[in-house]
Amino acid sequence: MKQMKYLVILFLLAFGASACQTVSSTSKITTDTLRYGSIHLETGIPRDADSTDDYLMIRPQYAVSYNNKRNVPNWVSWNLNASWYGDAPRYSGNFITDVSLPSHFVRVTHGDYTNSGFDRGHLVRSEERTRNDEDNRSTFLMTNIIPQAPELNRLGWLRFEEECERLCKQGNKELYVISGGVFKSGATINNKVAIPDSCWKIVVVLERGQTLSNITATTQVLAVMMPNTAEAINDWKPYTTTVAKVEVSTGYSFFRAVPDAVRTMLKNQ
Repeated sequence: MKQMKYLVILFLLAFGASACQTVSSTSKITTDTLRYGSIHLETGIPRDADSTDDYLMIRPQYAVSYNNKRNVPNWVSWNLNASWYGDAPRYSGNFITDVSLPSHFVRVTHGDYTNSGFDRGHLVRSEERTRNDEDNRSTFLMTNIIPQAPELNRLGWLRFEEECERLCKQGNKELYVISGGVFKSGATINNKVAIPDSCWKIVVVLERGQTLSNITATTQVLAVMMPNTAEAINDWKPYTTTVAKVEVSTGYSFFRAVPDAVRTMLKNQ
């Protein structure tokens, strides 16, 4: 299979006049190189058959594959443990247009969602980046946001976010999380922002401080796929699925840095 090509930008978030400051860039880089360059890509970079709509951005707080055709992230990947939670207050301004995107990309604004009937749904939850103000503000960049039905965003999706928080704070776990949407219907907000038909999240659960080398065939993996509709319920457990089924729905292959035999077992948990 032809090696995936990414445009890659590494960011230091310096929120002031601009949302991000570019550090360096390259046009081609391997999965392993990127994984070792960011804890947020510890299990590897998800990829599908078409790399032309995967614009990869790596921040200190998370990594994003951004789709310049749908104007939403394909997926966001991040590390999560108790150290990411703190006392920083939730950012109170408008959601932030990501001016670090290439100039020829459509840059989604806060106002694009106004009166659409959809929430500005975080992939990396605001509460999961409360160590400091900069971390929290980073979650409000529009490149971390997808349209979510209010019932999904505030019920089942939130309950699963709270389960991740519980695992970190009470269970002292190390989580490696990937999340995104499934886009089949072609629905959009104002012919600009693609609306996912469902939203998914994959969580690899390890003991605090553990990394890729500690992943085995018995490592716990949680995966959910939730309908992005008003019928969403206030529980995440009925929406559990396998990583293999998420792959079928999205076209992406996950856990690419994990050894083959282990990867197959994890995907079918």
